[in-house]
Amino acid sequence: MNKQADTSRDLLQRLEDNLESFTASERSIANFILMNRGGIAFETAHSIAEKLQVSSITVGRFARKMGYKHFKDLKTGLRMTMSGVPWLVGDQVTDFIGSHGESDRSKRSLELELAGIIEVYAMAETDSWKEIVALLAHSKHVHVAGFQTERGVAATLANLLQYAREGVSIVDSSAGHYNDLFSVNPRGHCLVLVEFRRYSDQAFALAEQAQREGIPIIMITDKFCDWIRKFTDHVIAVPTEVDLFWSSQVSLSCAVNLLINDVIGALGKKVEQRLERLSALYQAHVGHVGSPARKRSGRT
Repeated sequence: MNKQADTSRDLLQRLEDNLESFTASERSIANFILMNRGGIAFETAHSIAEKLQVSSITVGRFARKMGYKHFKDLKTGLRMTMSGVPWLVGDQVTDFIGSHGESDRSKRSLELELAGIIEVYAMAETDSWKEIVALLAHSKHVHVAGFQTERGVAATLANLLQYAREGVSIVDSSAGHYNDLFSVNPRGHCLVLVEFRRYSDQAFALAEQAQREGIPIIMITDKFCDWIRKFTDHVIAVPTEVDLFWSSQVSLSCAVNLLINDVIGALGKKVEQRLERLSALYQAHVGHVGSPARKRSGRT
């Protein structure tokens, strides 16, 4: 394919348009490219094959299917849309590691986490991000669900949103029927899912039914979730891979912080009024260390 400069954006659009018609392996590769645009220039057919648990031949075959000679040729076609931002912090990382004597594994993990934060900040400037912020700010009710190791981050997102606005709840999965989400009029409601691979069947089932019910879905996930786009375009896919035992949640926490900040900006003065009211209630019933509420009750 000779018109690489003209077709790089077209390729991304073709990948999005054809996700449903791809085979499972092809969809996995296409989804990885779409969700990892900032880092795909540093991948090889072999590295992607390892991450997605497919063969290098499959990756090469997919590149040819999209009109390129091989995966390296596909990368060249995409290069104009790729960002070198992850390497901007390289010198600072090298200096830090040199002065602290960390291992190569720690150095690599630090680089990846810093690159992930930068990628999330860039993501927060996109139109897609702004659409998600609008849903979080203006939906009548926001339901937040997280499973497995991500449920704590989901709870953090919900709790912080509750300070900024009313009508936010954590989905109750204990009863198994999700009555709080699906037994109400879905108009004006939205669902936020926080989930990394291996993905829980609960997350898939919630997304599937929410789509049937007409409830907008926001998915905060990793770079490998190749099924969520069947249900929504409101996807925040963050980098999670580091050279540590667990996947990193640093980029995820960064995304949550930026989302909350932007929701507060979208809501404006209403947030100030709500925070003042919440602060007064907390002071009256609990108080902080050294506060008048504690002194009145005789506590120190």
